[in-house]
Amino acid sequence: MILLPLIGFSAWFFSLLIAKTRYKGFFLFISILTFISVLIWLKYLGFIIDNLIYVGVKDLPSLKPLTTLGVSFFTFQAISYTIDVYRKNERFEKNPVFVILYITMFPQLISGPFVRYKMLEPQMKSRNFDLPKFSEGVRRFIIGLGKKLLIANTLSIVVGQIVDNDAITISPLVAWVAMIIFAIQIYFDFSGYTDMAIGVGKMLGFDLPENFNFPYISRSITEFWKRWHMSFSAWIKDYIFNPLAMQLRYWGNAGIFISLMVTFFVCGLWHGPTWNFIMWGTTQGLFLGLEELFLLKYLKKVKGFAVLYVLFIIVSCLVFFRTSNMNQAFKYYAVMFAPAKNGALGLNAFLANKHIVVLFFGILFSVPISLPAKLKTGKAGEVVKIIGTVLLVIILMLSIMKLLSETYNPFIYFKF
Repeated sequence: MILLPLIGFSAWFFSLLIAKTRYKGFFLFISILTFISVLIWLKYLGFIIDNLIYVGVKDLPSLKPLTTLGVSFFTFQAISYTIDVYRKNERFEKNPVFVILYITMFPQLISGPFVRYKMLEPQMKSRNFDLPKFSEGVRRFIIGLGKKLLIANTLSIVVGQIVDNDAITISPLVAWVAMIIFAIQIYFDFSGYTDMAIGVGKMLGFDLPENFNFPYISRSITEFWKRWHMSFSAWIKDYIFNPLAMQLRYWGNAGIFISLMVTFFVCGLWHGPTWNFIMWGTTQGLFLGLEELFLLKYLKKVKGFAVLYVLFIIVSCLVFFRTSNMNQAFKYYAVMFAPAKNGALGLNAFLANKHIVVLFFGILFSVPISLPAKLKTGKAGEVVKIIGTVLLVIILMLSIMKLLSETYNPFIYFKF
């Protein structure tokens, strides 16, 4: 695909103009405009035209998006590189090959994690084969494969049967449980991809950043976004929120609130050209803003309740994330927050024993588990390592069996 190396070369060329000319700000603006234009053309133009037609603008063509895999990720990485050169956080790379390699890096190309050039540069220029690192990469890849195939894919069937079937009537309990299951599904789907990307990176000699840190134990939405998709959270903080907050610093708390709302509006739009994602992102920004204004100090006093508060907000907002349009989302909310209708199906109609078992392990592995210190050293430690290796082999075999027996089920974040 010509687009990837072209984006990489463009990032290098713009960084050359930024580093070597007097018109640094102008060429930074042109570089950002170029990459955003590519993103709009490939992903958002159809959405923009459809909404213009909806509000009455006539004689516009109806277009379908031309989205290519990973376009949001590699365009944002190109933007970050040119901004870093402008800020002098990153020195100008004279050899365009390394910038192109950075943009086109295979393991994290489609769904991240986001990697800054300064992290990959020394690894690209000086990389040695390391057998222990390769072994760790294989282990990490198998764990990610198991997360995706054994947990996420299994749970996706239940979620699909409940959410995607408008012809059935479900109880509020089923609606809530479906969103809880989806929360587990999307976590294992995306963290599984990240584990596989990190694993492949290690096998190739690269260390990629961690992207998740048990987000469902968070005690605030602020903390949640420090634990979920951490590389992306750091990106939008550094390149969207901080510049906005700096510009609005004289507005006090109102400036921070507006900066958070704008940042997470962009976050929602980045996920996809739909009003559902925009509503999802804006709602996240709203609660982040409220926490910044006053809510956070109260959440620190009620730690147990704070976790429930976070889970309630995250699970509730996932309705926007999982449904295909606003009409379906509001219908689903109507079921969640209304009394059960006559003839509504209960959990027994959707959850088989295997789903309950998988859900149990999904919830269990969503929280940090630490072995006692005495099981990490000595003979006990050796036995634990052997058991761990056997479990990895079992996970790999079960994953291969699952892969061969089921239909195509792509990663959720491939669409972004």
